[in-house]
This record gives sequence, C-alpha cells and structure tokens, in this order.
Amino acid sequence: MKSYQANELDEKTVYKLLSGSIVPRPIAWVTSQNLEGLVNVAPFSFFNVASSNPPLLSISFTGNKDSLNNLLTTKEAVVHLVNEDNVELMNQTAAPLAEHISEAEEFSLELVPSQKVQVPSLKESNVRLETKLYHHLPLGESGHLVLLEVVNFSFADELLDEGNFHVNLNKLKPVGRLAGDDYSTLGNRFSLLRPR
Repeated sequence: MKSYQANELDEKTVYKLLSGSIVPRPIAWVTSQNLEGLVNVAPFSFFNVASSNPPLLSISFTGNKDSLNNLLTTKEAVVHLVNEDNVELMNQTAAPLAEHISEAEEFSLELVPSQKVQVPSLKESNVRLETKLYHHLPLGESGHLVLLEVVNFSFADELLDEGNFHVNLNKLKPVGRLAGDDYSTLGNRFSLLRPR
C-alpha cells in the first residue's frame, strides 16, 4: 500500500485524497440569508447526517463563505438535497459571485417560504430540511464545522409513503459528489440482512 502521513501533506493533496476516496458524498444545496434579506445559494459536499436524536446535519466549510457568514449571523439555513432534475442548477450556484449578488436571482431559482425558518426554500428541490444552528466549531486556520438541527422536514408528495415513512429512492433520484467534475447517481443496489 502507498502510505502518507497527513501532517507531511499540503492542504490541496489532503483534499484530493479525501474527496477522491470518500465517495459518493451527498450534496447539501444550502439557502441562507443575510440581515438585509439577500439570499445566498451554494452547494457543499462535505456534508452528512450527524445524529437522529437530536436530528443533526453536519457541513464543513473552508474559509469565510457567504453561506457560513449568513448562518453564523441569522442562525438559520435550509438544506436541500440534490437530484438528477436539479443537479445542473446546483452546479451553476457553485460559481464564484460577488457578495452582493444572489445566486437565486442570478440563476432564476424560485424561492418559496419555509415553514419554520425565515430563510426561503428552493422550489427546485423535492427535499427541504429547514435547520437552525446547533453548534459551530472552528477548525485549524480557515476551516469550520457546523452542526445544524433540523426543525422541519418537507418532502414532495410522490417521495414519501406516509404509512411507514419510507422514502422512494427511485423517485428521489439522488446525486452524489465524486472528485473533480464527477458526480454519481444510484447504480446497482443490494440488501444485506444485519446480524441479530
């Protein structure tokens, strides 16, 4: 095996090793809002579920991104899941825009009111997780880890069987992040019974 000590690698190499091997990663398509009401929309793939009780999501940031600054100021954000229908729109919102330009306006994304937070949601997403800031942890010189508590779940009608709360993966059509410019959709699936 090829082996490398993390403290002997530069930041870019560490990123490449992590993002190229821990795949596929879910993508958090996040809306946040500054105090003037300007809505920021940005994707983050260093993202996952952290806990179900309380219901927590984790997102890590590098540098002082607009989304992070908004979140630390207002303590709210909406995390949307990315699917085959909105992945190209999501990719557009990764463009580096000036702080005073809203990605929602720039890329004609439709905003809809959220149920429990002031930050609006994206109509283009079929799963919306409204969140409040639970914890912020600075990491190293420029990193940040945030834990977001989900206060409201919204699913498109066709995605959720309310009888058993199963999510229909064929209709969810999730997209995962790989490395570089690459993404993945759900491929072959199989089941394994857990030991009892």
